[in-house]
Amino acid sequence: MAERSALLTKFARAVALSQESEELSWRLCDASRQVLGADGAAITVDNDSPNRVTLAATDTVAARLEDLQDVLVEGPALDAYRTGSVVQAHLPSERQRWPLFVEGALRTTKASTVVALPMRSGEAILGVLSLYLVQRTELSEPLEAALLVADALAVALLHDPGAHSDLGVGGSWSNRAVVHQATGMVVAQLRLHVGDALAVLRAHAFVLDTDLGDVAKAVVDRTLVFEREEHP
Repeated sequence: MAERSALLTKFARAVALSQESEELSWRLCDASRQVLGADGAAITVDNDSPNRVTLAATDTVAARLEDLQDVLVEGPALDAYRTGSVVQAHLPSERQRWPLFVEGALRTTKASTVVALPMRSGEAILGVLSLYLVQRTELSEPLEAALLVADALAVALLHDPGAHSDLGVGGSWSNRAVVHQATGMVVAQLRLHVGDALAVLRAHAFVLDTDLGDVAKAVVDRTLVFEREEHP
C-alpha cells in the first residue's frame, strides 16, 4: 500500500510541474512518461475500432508510432487493447510479428522499444498507454507498477468512479463537500487547476483501492499531503 501511495504521489507531482497551458490528457500522459522513465508516451482509446483516437502524445515520435498503427492496423497498442495484457516489444526483434509497423517505426523514428499498457476499468479495456524507449529496453518501474499507472489514468481521465460510489446519484452532501474541500487543498498544495486536482484524487483512490470520499477525508484531515517539488 505504501509503495502504491508513493508512486501516485510521484505521479501527482509530475502533473503539478507540467505545462499548465496543455490539456489534462497531455499532462497526465507526460506525467506517466516521467514516472515510468520512458522517452515518450501516448494515450489512445477505442483502439480496435474505426473511431480510434490518440488523446495525447508527448512528442512527434510517440505521435508517429500511433499514426503507423492507425494506418497499418497492426502494432503493440492494438495487441494490448485486444488482449488486455502488457505488450513489451524490442522492435528490431519483432519483424515477423508486425512487419509493416516495425519497418515504418525503425525507418521514421528513433524508438527501439515500445511498451503498451492496457488502461483497464474492471474487465473493460478503455484504451492504451504506450511508452517508447530509445536506448534502453526496460522502464524504470516494474511492469506491475506501470500497469497501475495505466489503470489510474483510466480512472482519472476516462471514467468517473463517482458513479459507482457514495458520491454518485443520491450521494450524501457531506461527502461531496469533503471532496470539494479536499480538491481545493490539492489545488493549493500542487498549484493545479481544479479539474487536474480532482483527477489526482480519483487516481489516488483507485490505486489505494478505496473510495474517493475516503481519500478526500484523508486530505482534509492532513493524513495525506501532496507536496510540490520544484525542478532544480
